[in-house]
Amino acid sequence: MRYLIPSGLKNDSDVSLVRWGEGKLISINLINENTENTMKSNNFRMNLLAHGVALALAGVTAPLAFAQDVEKQDKEKEKAASLEEIQVVGFKAALEKSVDNKRFATMVMDSISAEDIGKFPDKNIGDALMRIPGVGIERRFGESDGVSIRGLDPALSLTYLNGQTISSAQWFEGYRPTRGFRSDMLAAELVSSLEVYKSPRADLPDGSVGGIINIKTARPLDLDAHTVRASMEHQYTENAERWDPAYSGLYSWKTDDEKFGVLMTASVQERFTTYDAMENYYGAGVSDKVEPGTDFTNATWGAGHAIFQQERERQSYNLTAQYRPTEELEIVANYLDFELSADNVNSNYLVVPGRTDDISNVTASQQFPAGLGVLKHDSILGNVSGEPGDDYWFGPDSFFRNTNPKANVFDIDTTYTTDKFELHAQIGRTEATGNNIVYGYYGKINAANMAVAGLTGDEVLTLDLTGNKLGVDFQNFDPSDPGNYPLEILNAPVNYVSDDEETYAQFDLTLPIQDGGPLTSLKTGIKYQDHNNEYHKYSLSTDPNVLAQVGDTYADLPVNTGCGLYERTAKSNTLTCLPTLDLDGIRSLSDSLTPGKTRAGEDLAEFYEIQENKLALYAMAEFEMGPLSGNYGVRYVDYDLESIANQKATVLDDMGETVDVWDYAVPVKNDYAEFLPSLNITYNLNDDLLLRYAAARVMSLPNFQDLRNTFSYNSATLTGSAGNPFLDPWLANQYDLGVEWYFAEGALASATYFRKDIDSFLFSDSKSESLEIIVDELTGEKGVRDVIVSRQRNGGKAKLQGVELQIQSQLAYGFGVSANYTFTDAEVTDDAGEEGLNLPGNSDNMWNVTTYWENDRYSARLMANHRGEFFNGFRIGAASETEAFTSLDVAFSAEVTENVTLSLQGVNLTGELYRTKNSSDSWDGIFQLINDGGTRWFVNAAVKF
Repeated sequence: MRYLIPSGLKNDSDVSLVRWGEGKLISINLINENTENTMKSNNFRMNLLAHGVALALAGVTAPLAFAQDVEKQDKEKEKAASLEEIQVVGFKAALEKSVDNKRFATMVMDSISAEDIGKFPDKNIGDALMRIPGVGIERRFGESDGVSIRGLDPALSLTYLNGQTISSAQWFEGYRPTRGFRSDMLAAELVSSLEVYKSPRADLPDGSVGGIINIKTARPLDLDAHTVRASMEHQYTENAERWDPAYSGLYSWKTDDEKFGVLMTASVQERFTTYDAMENYYGAGVSDKVEPGTDFTNATWGAGHAIFQQERERQSYNLTAQYRPTEELEIVANYLDFELSADNVNSNYLVVPGRTDDISNVTASQQFPAGLGVLKHDSILGNVSGEPGDDYWFGPDSFFRNTNPKANVFDIDTTYTTDKFELHAQIGRTEATGNNIVYGYYGKINAANMAVAGLTGDEVLTLDLTGNKLGVDFQNFDPSDPGNYPLEILNAPVNYVSDDEETYAQFDLTLPIQDGGPLTSLKTGIKYQDHNNEYHKYSLSTDPNVLAQVGDTYADLPVNTGCGLYERTAKSNTLTCLPTLDLDGIRSLSDSLTPGKTRAGEDLAEFYEIQENKLALYAMAEFEMGPLSGNYGVRYVDYDLESIANQKATVLDDMGETVDVWDYAVPVKNDYAEFLPSLNITYNLNDDLLLRYAAARVMSLPNFQDLRNTFSYNSATLTGSAGNPFLDPWLANQYDLGVEWYFAEGALASATYFRKDIDSFLFSDSKSESLEIIVDELTGEKGVRDVIVSRQRNGGKAKLQGVELQIQSQLAYGFGVSANYTFTDAEVTDDAGEEGLNLPGNSDNMWNVTTYWENDRYSARLMANHRGEFFNGFRIGAASETEAFTSLDVAFSAEVTENVTLSLQGVNLTGELYRTKNSSDSWDGIFQLINDGGTRWFVNAAVKF
């Protein structure tokens, strides 16, 4: 009896196992997404391996009291596979392939193939992943830009490319660098398959409490020579009322002897997106600003009408060379380059009670849990003096962002296989750069500058937040006239620069065991990662001739007046016509404002550099005994950190004035080690019904920003804030127990219970610390003092548990359904023992339903995706929650010829609004953001031959 390993595999996570006996195929394990495999001889069993070192070493010598029922197992696997080549054609076949991947996996996992991605209206990998059970996405700017697995923050779930790190950068300065991958950076067209590992194995990368997303790219020897695929697409954005193009293509070539091949893919997408939004910053204490004799304690700090415009161009290129000179040796070189040009302009027409002494004529209020709050009041322009703290009656707060994050990956993957062992080596480097320049253009009005716009001071506005929506009315003022806004340009535009890079090397050794009883193989390996993350914030020199002159107004900017705004997001008495900055025009003006992009200075408090070295060793064993199979092992991780940042002391000089004293580039080191055992077990109750159990210890490293060695303090007040390079990682014990019923070909009904006990939670709080600080302001002498310091700390715990339900089946007459539901419950206790806290990113309920019909030429799909509300942090002292979101999408396709397919796809057909709100226990759920992203349509023509 002999075993064949399909070609094009780089490690055990790719293995598709085929076993021959008596001249026919009697078992197949479909873990590889490619089906056109050229197979090479190998006479040992190679299944996917999973976790552990100490357990694996113990398994070498510890006898197991079970015997293998080979004949029974062969019959079971014969039923699950056939000799015929599987050719994935159509949506139904693609779903069947995902079911096969799940059925024969050696851990808890789900996957989605390239056929799935191509058939869904998904334009980045996050949009595609939201179809998988337990996966939720964040969609603030219309596309997925963050992926959450089983209710945990996106930063706790890592994304890999072909099993290795992939760097990414931010385009929005409000998003600081995290360990999570920016899913909107990478187009879905370049992906061969996506895999989500929910239970770990020892040979899989560490560093994820939530789960692992593995992006897999295609390889040329798995495709026919001269394979060509291309598509041309146009997208219609409802809000922008315009069409934008997208193009993608693939070409694969290989020699006649199938020993060498090259594959090239490319994708270019353009998209102009716009949305209008309501924003509300409720929760500011403004009792001193309300007219005397009232009992009001709170009002909104500010509220506004926002207009966001963004022009995106996403480019991705992938080049893969594969060389297989012999049946034993395979070398794959892969290069991926992608970037996202995402220039955008955001204008928010603000009423800011928090920056005025003028809140009058209160006509509506509400008793909130946090106090009596003002909901409707007037403000008179002439009463807003223009002095600090009393300077903002009304006007646009506008920012243009010139941003172009880039990233690339290059690695070489080598596998050498013999009858006695398999050696695997992979080395590579990934890097990403974010360069975001932010320009500010203001049009705020107050009594000091109102004459510029010809205003008298008698103008009155009424701010109305009743009905949980925003309305603004004016007397004697036209908000649509750009000449009514005095112009101020930010004198020093800000340049945010981030760099992230990693060099890695991995070596694996697999030893098959032919006469080892229940043990079928052992695997061990080592991985080294050298990671660097750096962040700077600079100011840029400006051309004074371009800056606003006295008498300039908003009308001197490239501006249009847009009407018909806020039809679905605001009250009936809201503003509907406002000046809108022209994106191309403000880009040109901004470029002329900062010739040469010369940096004038750096914000010393923002700089940091994080240098990490991580060494991982693992050993694991795979076993099989009758209906029972699985793997166990342990991964040992040794972590070293050097954190570098500037530190600031605020002291009094000899004149009694406060001055800042800096220590530059202060380094500090930290290190620790963790053992991460894991176990995966599968028990076949019968041919179609199986049980899964998994248990593991998992970890995630803190975000880079939390590890900064920053420290700023005031020596007089003995208070300060700091990063924390001495944070321990997130640590959790996790468990899975599931049942899967494969009741028909390509059909599945499953239920999985999961639990994560996080015992090293991260909180931000203030505590007294004994620190060395400057104690004599005049001499600079230092001494130890107790300082109240605010920083991230380890402490507390969290328990997260839930159930994933999944069903997939073909019905009749070409109809079918694929649906899943995830319920998650989380309990968080802080380091002081306070219970009942929220877990960021956790939605209690998530579900997906896809119904489809198809025949040989036509297909139609209706897809609904729902994510329940979730806690997303704190804003102005109050908990912020993202409200539930349900997207309804459709897709139609027609095969015009054997080589040409036309399709029509639609996203968010019901125009669901993206909404965030204050928590009910503080401000009774009053809105924070109401965003209308609109509906998008895609018309696509695809060819293949």
